Amino acid sequence: MLPPMAFHILSWMLLSSLMLLPQVQGQDPQDEVASPRISCPKGSKAFGFYCYAFFRTPKSWFDADLACQSRPSGHLVSVLSGTEASFVSSLVKSNTNTYQYIWIGLHDPTLGYDLNGGGWEWSSTDVLDYFNWERNPSSASDRGYCGSLSRISGYLKWRDYSCNVHLPYVCKFKD
Repeated sequence: MLPPMAFHILSWMLLSSLMLLPQVQGQDPQDEVASPRISCPKGSKAFGFYCYAFFRTPKSWFDADLACQSRPSGHLVSVLSGTEASFVSSLVKSNTNTYQYIWIGLHDPTLGYDLNGGGWEWSSTDVLDYFNWERNPSSASDRGYCGSLSRISGYLKWRDYSCNVHLPYVCKFKD
């Protein structure tokens, strides 16, 4: 028979192990579907722990990111996994299929001066460790320094584009 304190410690260790199991098995915690606790405002959809909203009113990349920041923890969408990319693609396609490009939160504040395209980052400061380029932005002759989703790829792949062009955009925020 275990003493009561040992039982509590053992129970806590077992619970902690079960909570960490998906991460140990290499599963992306962001691959989770919307939590029933998340309630997003009308016109936006939940995925993981965030709300996502598509806006048709075209803006420059900078103005679009500023508009997204009006929400708590809001920025242009950062796409951190293949599952999230599929979710964002379906969100865009359920709202439109006519725009050639849609802004996302990817940008290169170094304007290409960081060698081998290493200057790209998310406006939200999320870590950029998932890549899904339609073309290598550092080898393109018509380089842009802001990221977009391209219609040709089904809004799954990224394309560099001129930051001053006015495009629709997707915001990611907590509410």
